[in-house]
Amino acid sequence: MSNLGESRCFSLSPPSLRRSSRMFQRNMIVYKHIWVIIVSGFFEPVFYLLGIGLGLGAMIGQVDGIAYGAYVAPGLLAVSCMNGAITDGFFNIFFKLHFKKTYDGILATPMRVPDIAFGEMLWALGRGTVYAAAFLGVVLLIGETIGPRMILSPWAVLALPAAVIVAAAFSAMALCIASFARKIQDFDIVMGLIVMPMFLFSGTFFPVTQFPLPAQHLVQIVPLYHGVAILRQLTTGGVSPTIFAHLLYLVLLGCIAFAIAMHRLERTLIK
Repeated sequence: MSNLGESRCFSLSPPSLRRSSRMFQRNMIVYKHIWVIIVSGFFEPVFYLLGIGLGLGAMIGQVDGIAYGAYVAPGLLAVSCMNGAITDGFFNIFFKLHFKKTYDGILATPMRVPDIAFGEMLWALGRGTVYAAAFLGVVLLIGETIGPRMILSPWAVLALPAAVIVAAAFSAMALCIASFARKIQDFDIVMGLIVMPMFLFSGTFFPVTQFPLPAQHLVQIVPLYHGVAILRQLTTGGVSPTIFAHLLYLVLLGCIAFAIAMHRLERTLIK
């Protein structure tokens, strides 16, 4: 069978969880000696929470009938999921793919491209989940000690499982974007034209209803908007049937992004 035929067969075969877990295990071994890199990425949304949620929030008062800190916290929780996924799902994979050539050696083993892709997505998901769990702990600690309370509903027990779904969607999307990046300068495009606008305009800091109607429709296409909406409904108690639409959007987008990523990684790695 030709290389092209092999590539097509790989495209049709699903990843093996057992082999993908080996990729996850490899990353754990690598990061065991540089764990401070993982820890450092958690602090950015915490600083925003302290500076904007509590500091600026003391002057703003309430937004949509709740304290500003409680309004901002779930948005920053979604940002934590995105940050962890982008760091490992995009930056690290790009360097492994184009500079370290890590995957060339891995493919000499029984590992296949779908196994590598799924294993890397699991690792990015794990990092995003750790960030989300730690951030939730900080939110609870601040709310119970110095106030104001930022977890307002018993539905918040579902915030961490929901954050895992958000992190999974962003991990798949980050992997997909990494498969398109070809040079380091592409980082500026991803961060400046994709990540930063999502961070600022997806309802993290203020309601999207402040925008003109056409802009609101545009924002509702953005994945972070749906992650923020899900987590805000759960932590503030404003749960409505729309939460299922937000979840479905992220799941479908994540699946499509992962399928594209597998196809493009095979074209890059299988020669």
